[in-house]
Amino acid sequence: MLFEGKIPVHAEPSAVWKLLLDINEFADCVPGVSNVVKIDDSTFDGTIAASVGPISGEFAFRAHIIESDPPRAMAAHVDGTDSVTKSSMTAEMAMTLARLGANETELTYHATVDIRGRLALIGDMVLMATAKLIIQEFTKRLRRKVEVVPAPG
Repeated sequence: MLFEGKIPVHAEPSAVWKLLLDINEFADCVPGVSNVVKIDDSTFDGTIAASVGPISGEFAFRAHIIESDPPRAMAAHVDGTDSVTKSSMTAEMAMTLARLGANETELTYHATVDIRGRLALIGDMVLMATAKLIIQEFTKRLRRKVEVVPAPG
């Protein structure tokens, strides 16, 4: 499955970058993520609880930053296994930040996600709908954490 899009944020690229690299702040933006542990400067373990259609589960995952160009671009690889269905997940993700103006940043994301096992049997439409809800909530939480509110004029 392919996920891609753009998220405009009312903040400097450096503020968005700082949040993306702070594993606890970033994890707080992703619904269901918990138990995040920093292994080294580019590797993190954690879990994400999610419901996909009629199945609920918890994926234990390892995320590894494979490329970083501060404060402009980052690429990561994620592997995980669901504790209930034993389904596996791999993802290749890339994010770029572009300044749009004063206190304006555009976060562009591109992720290729491959799910194997019982969860894959549910089908792409249900998985895509679940992922869209997670992305929408991530966007709200990211904005809440980093956006600069303009002073009244």
